[in-house]
Amino acid sequence: MPAALLAEADALHATGELRAAASAYIAYLDRAPADASAWRRYADCVSAAGDPAAALLLYRQAERLAPQDPLVARRLADALGSLGRDEEAAALLAAIPGAVEASPPGTMLFDVSDLLDYCRACRTPTGIQRVQLNILSEILVAPGEALVAACAYHLDSASWKLVPSALFLRLAALGRSGSDTEDPEWQQALAAITEAVRHAAPCRFAAGANLVNLGSSWWQPGYMRRVAELKRLHAVRYIPFLYDCIPLLFPQHCAAALVDEFARWFAQLCLLADGVVVISDSTRRDFERLRATVVPDIAIPTFVLPLDADDGSAASAPAAAPRAETRPYVLFVATLEARKNHLMVFRAWQRLLRLHGPEAVPELVCVGKRGWLAEPALDLVAADAALQAHVRLLHGVPDDALAGLYRGCEFTLFNSFYEGWGLPVTESFAFGKVALVADNSSLLEAGAGGGVFFATDDVPDLVAKLEAMLFQPGFRTAAEARLLAEVRLRPWSALAAQLAGHVAAAARFALPARRLALRPGEVVDLRLLPGPTPRLVMAAAELVREGDTWMPLEDWGCWCRPGRVTLRLPLAEMAGGAPLRVLVQFVAPPAPWRIGLRAGPASGLTRPFGHIEGVPSQVVFCALEVPAEAWPEVLVEIDAPTGVPLSRITPGDPREVGCGVLSVMVCRTDDFAARLDYLEQRSLNSFARL
Repeated sequence: MPAALLAEADALHATGELRAAASAYIAYLDRAPADASAWRRYADCVSAAGDPAAALLLYRQAERLAPQDPLVARRLADALGSLGRDEEAAALLAAIPGAVEASPPGTMLFDVSDLLDYCRACRTPTGIQRVQLNILSEILVAPGEALVAACAYHLDSASWKLVPSALFLRLAALGRSGSDTEDPEWQQALAAITEAVRHAAPCRFAAGANLVNLGSSWWQPGYMRRVAELKRLHAVRYIPFLYDCIPLLFPQHCAAALVDEFARWFAQLCLLADGVVVISDSTRRDFERLRATVVPDIAIPTFVLPLDADDGSAASAPAAAPRAETRPYVLFVATLEARKNHLMVFRAWQRLLRLHGPEAVPELVCVGKRGWLAEPALDLVAADAALQAHVRLLHGVPDDALAGLYRGCEFTLFNSFYEGWGLPVTESFAFGKVALVADNSSLLEAGAGGGVFFATDDVPDLVAKLEAMLFQPGFRTAAEARLLAEVRLRPWSALAAQLAGHVAAAARFALPARRLALRPGEVVDLRLLPGPTPRLVMAAAELVREGDTWMPLEDWGCWCRPGRVTLRLPLAEMAGGAPLRVLVQFVAPPAPWRIGLRAGPASGLTRPFGHIEGVPSQVVFCALEVPAEAWPEVLVEIDAPTGVPLSRITPGDPREVGCGVLSVMVCRTDDFAARLDYLEQRSLNSFARL
């Protein structure tokens, strides 16, 4: 009986049912009051529910029963930190042997950094967040041979921190159940997970661990540099998800800043990924074609994880849409942005209204937040009173209400110029609803069996298919019968299991340890290079910079904090071990300065610094000689010990800098042409070689 109570409590805790779990723990501890581990798990449950003060008392009870348990001590430190008692927490952690969390070989650590960042601004998940939440909610509670955990990249400490599974599962459950970001329960859950990450010790990665990123990371400053560091120092495997390559294929449908960020991230992915998980064969083909333009000689293993999943919400959805109106409607679930081409759909509805009259035409219910370049579509609706009466725009719709909308619609429509998968198509099938789908990209895969396809960007064909679905006897009935007979969706647990298999399979591939190799005379600009074409030099700008002293790249170059900064320059094979010259272009701080530089082999940089000095803010070129050796890497160190406030040149900028770096180049000492080219192009404001 006590064992059954404990098993019930653990199961409820794992699924985020915290109140029921707490009751079950209490019932168990009434019968087994000396079980320190159960007291600790009960305290974890209370902490996840947002009550760190009560959790602290429970952790103290666990500590009395098991005073040497380091896990109890870590949880105590977390609770103290959540209550603002940082000094006590730090002292407790310092006294714990091996307090830093370690990951054994084979560990799967799922990076949820971008998901937590999204939750700080939004509660209702869109496509990528929905995939992350569903897969991780399954994989974090599923038994398996490998250790599985969620982690997050903590920008302030430039490290990954473990995310308590109970806190993550609670946040996931709340994200599905409502859309109000001011809801106290949501705010408490978000605060609890934020504090837990802030006070957690950095992860210590063992060789062979897997860092899996189910989301996106191109927006995180310094993230990929840290991945490179993990791989170099700890032989960690990095396995990102790639949902699509749309910013590279259709930059006109994306914000310019996103296109540039994505191109830089894609170039780094080609140098760092040990395997890539894609969500369709269409995305796999796109990735392999684009990858070949960046690293043509490196075939990165690519695994397809189709998003043909049914989360079971159809079974519990209300019988009709949660709206006062009872008029028939067609459902279109998509972010309101140019790529989804709502403008074309609205024009099709205009034509239906003219041809058949307002009484015969159903409403079009559009669910999705407003995105990029939505104005033309919105202007069309605003200018047409008949269209206004037949188009309903909804955003911030929670999952339970969305399920009701799926259940109550006549059928669904999904339009887009290009997709990585098309999750609303699969969701439509889960509710037994035929989807009218554009015939391009992965939508041909997502819509197979239960979709009726129309020609992309073809209003007359869309109108014809809508008329068949609405007015042609037997057409929709036949499509629904085909859907029932041909479409077989999988539970998210099956996708989670398939993903775990893909991660394990990636370990069987041996990719080159060094994929970035600078050719003699190749210049690395240490700045944000623009897209939309991914290039290795974009990756080099990020990955040759090493350590914590670098500030983020900017359009002009990169500032360094006061102290010592390192450039690690991986070289292509230098025939005969010729002597090298390293040329560094930097900008001095806005004050009189004295800076040291040195260069040498990565295996041991022991030569003394050479020092130069000058006037404020001047641009300086420095040449460093490297003796003749066949070194695979050269290190360059810059020592700028004095900090100068940037507010001297940029009012209001609080940062202190040691210097800024603009570019670096390595060539043979006797390669005068490369040296001259570099100096001419960098030192002359207007220079062209004809």
